[in-house]
Amino acid sequence: MNGVKLLNFRPAAFAAVFLCMGIFSAAAWLCFGVPVWWLTFAVPLVILFRKGKRKQTALATLLLLAAFWVGFGTAFCKIDGFQKATVYESGEYYVAGQIVSERETAYGYKLVLSDLQIDGKAEKGRLIAYLPLSFKGNVAQDNRVLLQGKLTTNQALSLQGEINWYHFSDELRYTLQAKTCVVTERPFSLFTFLRERMEAVLYAGMGETSAAVTMAILTGNDDGIETGLLENMRRGGIAHVFAVSGLHIGALFAFVLAAVSKTPLRKLSKGSRFALVCVILLFYGGICGFSASITRAITICLCFYAAKLIGLGTDFLDALGLAAIVVLLLRPLALFETGFRLSFAACLGLALLTRPIEKLCYKIVGDRRAKLLPIEQDMHPLGVGERIKRACASFVSVSLSAQIATAPLCLAYFGYLSYLSLFLNFLFVPLVSAVYSLLFTFVCVAAALPIAWSGVVLYLPSVVWSAALILFQTVDFSAFCIEGVIVPVGGLICYFLALSFVSDKWNLSKPVRFACALVCFLLSFSCLFIGNVL
Repeated sequence: MNGVKLLNFRPAAFAAVFLCMGIFSAAAWLCFGVPVWWLTFAVPLVILFRKGKRKQTALATLLLLAAFWVGFGTAFCKIDGFQKATVYESGEYYVAGQIVSERETAYGYKLVLSDLQIDGKAEKGRLIAYLPLSFKGNVAQDNRVLLQGKLTTNQALSLQGEINWYHFSDELRYTLQAKTCVVTERPFSLFTFLRERMEAVLYAGMGETSAAVTMAILTGNDDGIETGLLENMRRGGIAHVFAVSGLHIGALFAFVLAAVSKTPLRKLSKGSRFALVCVILLFYGGICGFSASITRAITICLCFYAAKLIGLGTDFLDALGLAAIVVLLLRPLALFETGFRLSFAACLGLALLTRPIEKLCYKIVGDRRAKLLPIEQDMHPLGVGERIKRACASFVSVSLSAQIATAPLCLAYFGYLSYLSLFLNFLFVPLVSAVYSLLFTFVCVAAALPIAWSGVVLYLPSVVWSAALILFQTVDFSAFCIEGVIVPVGGLICYFLALSFVSDKWNLSKPVRFACALVCFLLSFSCLFIGNVL
């Protein structure tokens, strides 16, 4: 092992890991009093010293130390600022603010306000307001409102000593149970106008369920989907395809890249091409309301594209690390959000497992070109059958990689995991990926025409969704779930270590990597057994 690195140093990926360590350390220190200095001295030790590489080692160590302390500092400021928020005694207050998001929940019509004034006093942070559902339709995003109701200050710790990271990460410092709501200003917003126009067209031209599903796919707003149907989709493990996420932003990103690379736009400079892609994705993000999942997906796509343009695109882990750095610098406490962890776990699964699973698929179905030298491959173009095999292997490897990586997290955070999620995703992910751009085109055409024409333009999409949703309207997928399983943190760590050894990221021989993977899997299942049986 002398002079051999166990891991290739990837600056962005390693910096992202240490940024996360810094954020976690700040939270542990401020919230639970866990000391942090010992971690600081441990940071440089993870860089393996190589003879003749002292300068590079020193620079890498400084980079990781800087990432650690930047993460620590940004998280410290966020948490400390939250804990120092003005505390109001519970009681009746008048609250003025601007609506940044609104949706229907089990607790009522939920608004999130920014630019707050409480009894005339300006306050930092945001406020959650719950109103009766009768107010839905009377207010919209970007409206300025004046509310009256019972106000409470969101404390950092609950009575059980648990932390509400959702409040922390979104700076939701106050909660209001509102009795009255008056709109004081309705500023024009292009994004709000487009969303409302899209919704009007969909419900005029499609059945209610099909319109609600289409609205969820195109804008991320799943309020219109009937609660039982949406829960059944979640139990089946495919609810993610009916709300804007990485799948949809990725499909749009791929479509835009194809348009840029196969049209005269390819003659533009790299900076101009990046700016064009950036404007399109951000504009679409604005229509969707810039939810957390959409922002993460757009950030990942843009960072990946930027890394590719400047020469870092050959390593997916570095591009993923760059995306994580951007997201966490903007919202450091997003590290503790379920959505953030699931998004990056899925991407990590793609980085680690896609190639090994794809190779396994080629061995199963047979791949003639894999046995040829590169120069020979150019002389033997792919046939139709081989193209189909490769397309199937690629889809299976991508879908399976993401689901393997996210399965334990879904079980830990949601309390259940569907037996049939893999099968259902094989059915619905290709459908959504295939029709997404076409569906968006149909809706744009319908929105540009008088509403009376929407039924004609949207007839085909309505029929497709009606047929696709029959399965979830007739089968109860709660009967096909693993439930009530506790997933210990140690088990999760060992599980992801095992996945890393399955990949080719470690500079070890295959037998050693597989032996390490087996040991980590055994440790993971041992933690699972101890946590649930003993």
